[in-house]
Amino acid sequence: MQVTFSVRDNISPELARLAGRLANRRPLLEATGMQPGRMTKRAFNDASLRPSAWAPVNKVGPKNAPLKLSGALYQSIKISNLTNDSVTISSDRKYAAIHQMGGQTKAHIILPKYGKALFWPGLAHPVKSVKHPGSNIPARPFFPFRADGAPTATAVHKMDAILRAKLRAMLPK
Repeated sequence: MQVTFSVRDNISPELARLAGRLANRRPLLEATGMQPGRMTKRAFNDASLRPSAWAPVNKVGPKNAPLKLSGALYQSIKISNLTNDSVTISSDRKYAAIHQMGGQTKAHIILPKYGKALFWPGLAHPVKSVKHPGSNIPARPFFPFRADGAPTATAVHKMDAILRAKLRAMLPK
């Protein structure tokens, strides 16, 4: 799962013109990409930063934060590609996209990670594997982007402020 921002497509014409004056736009794009990355991580605990409300879940992680059971998804959010023209924020977790957009998981076999058998309270005896029938996962978007791919108003506002501040610092007076 990844989101890419480019100087040409994702910022206002005024800011794109100013950014075009810079030979090296990488620091500008890095600062811009870090903002939605921080917002994404904060969205795991702060519902006001999400593009839409999350459906309730049965299992919750630390501090009742859905999708943070192990912390792997939360910790996987990072800048994965940075060029002079674009920055990509991504998660390398296979399940990131299905949680962001929702969808159907396929039937699959669950095997033990440790030991030779699976067991949980209420099970009569340990088992070697379990056939999972697949399930419908509701969307629980954590990246600050709506279903149509557009950034949320909060993300636009915060990225615009970062861009303006960084441009002021980088451009000659």
